[in-house]
Amino acid sequence: MEQRDSMNTEELGRRVREAFPKGSPAFRPHAVFDERLDCIRIVSRDCSIVETRVNQYVTILEDNYYPSSGGSKYVGLTIKGARHFCEQTGLHLGTPIKVSQLLDAMIRLFRDPLLEHFIESVARHWLHDKEAVIVDPGSPAAPQLT
Repeated sequence: MEQRDSMNTEELGRRVREAFPKGSPAFRPHAVFDERLDCIRIVSRDCSIVETRVNQYVTILEDNYYPSSGGSKYVGLTIKGARHFCEQTGLHLGTPIKVSQLLDAMIRLFRDPLLEHFIESVARHWLHDKEAVIVDPGSPAAPQLT
């Protein structure tokens, strides 16, 4: 009979901690263009998420453990077909784009009252009223939202 390696929870935890570098940076809210998936993703909080499709272009990211997590229910969004979206709205993925510009472009392009309400009452709060938030298409490090 073949002997199997068994590992208790503490041993597994120790191995996982060893696999990751010490002093990893803490999560920062970010917005990035994923070239391979052709999407722009805005994430305001690090948590387990469920994705809810709004239309063929927009997916809302929701906290899986809301309300017990103590945070807000909505933690981000994804714009699918980013290249096409940017062409239609006059934005250029070759240069940094302010997240506020993306949100404004979404309202103009989609003309959806529910999406507009979500953007104005939820998504804009992720920016913490700062205009310097960008989507950086070329950087592997995500720019900070706050």
